[in-house]
Amino acid sequence: MTQEQKEINNKLKAELFSSDDVVQALESIGEDGDREMVAPVLELLAHTSSELVKDVVLGQLSELKIGDMEGLFIEKIQLEEFQPYHQQLVSCMWSSGMNPTEDLHVFSKLAVDGDYMTALEVLTLLENMEGPFDNESLMDAFQDVSEFVEEAEEGDAKIDLIKSIYDILYAFKEA
Repeated sequence: MTQEQKEINNKLKAELFSSDDVVQALESIGEDGDREMVAPVLELLAHTSSELVKDVVLGQLSELKIGDMEGLFIEKIQLEEFQPYHQQLVSCMWSSGMNPTEDLHVFSKLAVDGDYMTALEVLTLLENMEGPFDNESLMDAFQDVSEFVEEAEEGDAKIDLIKSIYDILYAFKEA
């Protein structure tokens, strides 16, 4: 990163957390920011009470076209403060073309522990993944989903989604 980009990022971070017009600061980040700005934007999502700011942040994250951001999203999605945003963050990962093949177990947990819409977003993300897959993570994910299918109660709304995730993971395992 050039010195000029560092200075731009520092200015944008300052505006993001001290500006009266956070939406304007977010628009500036979309125009001038780089990968170093993704973490502060994610933090803003978890800590703002403004629905408008949340909508703008999620819109920007869904249009993110910066490579190798899977690790940051995986790190954040596992933190408790991001729990209310699991569905949206998984959706952002899918729409941004992320391919977190080493972290299938994270998504299996999100699907089985989360709500219906989170499971649906996980299914969509998995359907669009391309290997190779981390074998240990794949086996952990397969186990999570298998246990859910075995223990699911009659009429569980997520059972068909989880069975579809099971089928995808099985196909990954066989590939």
